[in-house]
Amino acid sequence: MAALAIVGCSDTWNDHYEAGLADGAVNSSLWEVIEGNSQLSNFARVLKATGYDKSLASSQVFTVFAPTNDALTSEQADAIIELYEQEQKKNIKEKDNRAIKEFVQNHIALYNHSVAKTGADSVVMMNGKYMLLTPEKLADSPLLSTNLLTQNGLLFTLGSQVDYMGNVFEALQLNSELDSVGNFMAAFNEYEFVPGSSVAGGIEDGKTWYLDSVTVLTNDMFQYVDYINSEDSVFWMVAPTNEVWNQLVDEYIPYFNYDNEVQKRDSLCWVKPRLAVIEGTTFSQTRNAKLAGDEYVWNTDSAMSVNAANYSSRRYSWGRSDMKYYQYDKPFAEGGAYTGAFEIPCSNGKVIVADQWNIDKTMTFYRERLVEAESRSNLDEVDETTTNELSYASVESWSPFYNQVSQNRYANVVPKTDNSGVTFKLPGLLSNIGYDIYVVFVPITAVDSLATDFRPTRFQAALSYHEQDGKQSEFLFQPENKTYDELGRANIHNFVTDPMSLDSVLVASNYKFPTCSFGLSDTQVFLQLKTDIRSRDRNNYTGAMRIDCILIKPHDETVTMDE
Repeated sequence: MAALAIVGCSDTWNDHYEAGLADGAVNSSLWEVIEGNSQLSNFARVLKATGYDKSLASSQVFTVFAPTNDALTSEQADAIIELYEQEQKKNIKEKDNRAIKEFVQNHIALYNHSVAKTGADSVVMMNGKYMLLTPEKLADSPLLSTNLLTQNGLLFTLGSQVDYMGNVFEALQLNSELDSVGNFMAAFNEYEFVPGSSVAGGIEDGKTWYLDSVTVLTNDMFQYVDYINSEDSVFWMVAPTNEVWNQLVDEYIPYFNYDNEVQKRDSLCWVKPRLAVIEGTTFSQTRNAKLAGDEYVWNTDSAMSVNAANYSSRRYSWGRSDMKYYQYDKPFAEGGAYTGAFEIPCSNGKVIVADQWNIDKTMTFYRERLVEAESRSNLDEVDETTTNELSYASVESWSPFYNQVSQNRYANVVPKTDNSGVTFKLPGLLSNIGYDIYVVFVPITAVDSLATDFRPTRFQAALSYHEQDGKQSEFLFQPENKTYDELGRANIHNFVTDPMSLDSVLVASNYKFPTCSFGLSDTQVFLQLKTDIRSRDRNNYTGAMRIDCILIKPHDETVTMDE
């Protein structure tokens, strides 16, 4: 039965394949047929000049779509050959040579691709472009002859050249108004050899040599903007013009001032501001469009970039579900994320060229940081001389503060006698921007409905961070609005909580760090909290701290303290 099935399948394929042959097979290679056809002489000259005459004379199987001399003039062939030679002199890799990528490989596909009298098929050209092949056309180029079978493949002739359309990644480099962002990304190009996809030629001196070496483009920037070079995906990318790019980079450079002791400091100071421009600018069809009939319709309410987190993941990614970074409302509206000066159609989507920047930095890298006190990864140390080991508690559903406390959990800092102290890590902060730093305290009534001890917590807050030389510096905060004890003495360095509310205590307003810790694995900024209770204060204050989280917000001059 298996044998019959194989024979049946083979017969069906042969019937389909042979029915599509135009003039029968010829006992010659593709190159010999092309070279012997006077109507393909200009195309043949290009193939020979670029070395593809050898490939088309080999045992490898190709399908060639050859433009006739009416479609490819002698002058056009000369220009392609000149471009090839110029790029060779610049030591540009063969597969990146524009004459090869944009013309030669744009007219050749690996393997046999015949066309029947009806139907259509998608053909992957050697440069990775997907082309629609119908009985009449390849893409928009009319077929003059079809399915000429040779010793090593099929030959078609075309009435016009196949237009080359760059993908989103290529468009950034091909357009002169975008080459600042294009050159930045292209600087990270690398090619990885793929042995499994390459054609081995034999073994020489104990090493395998290859008839055809297949390499794949890799680029570290793809992890930030997705694989915008992929031909089987659809992306929209908002790209700044060179003028806008330079303005943004100049603005962002002060935010990424790493201290002198950070490894690869110069590289980080150069890369990070530019990376901050491109993150959040790419949008995939998968996340932003749905199929309506035969067409995809993009969402008009909001746009989720490839860096955005889904609603269910926002709390894990950013700290709260309402933090929707890298996601933009009303993208098609005036001033929305999708608005630009003009658009560039691409083989895998389009580039929206922006001469005014509508990607708000406060929706990307210039964002709030929420440090959960109950997360052990955020804990630096506990003052063991004064404080018991931290415990962690939950706010139950009966509590009036349920779903008001972040994650409904908090850290319980309990003193051994009167005072306690704990230090938290504050990761990922920028330099030279003002931060407002809040410590959020949980009231006893959130976890004990029968509580009778409503003493406030009196505490001090101090920051430590790196100066430019890499040395640690400390700063002890003072409340902007001083409080006074029962004897009328000012609490110069003491903050006092409201014991009856979920209290966000502002310990620092518009505080600027001289150096940046954004993206570093080693924490450089620490916040120390310790209570200051003396024997005479025991009846008025408690040394215990129930800490929900630490919230670090970029300072906004337009927002009042009450807001």
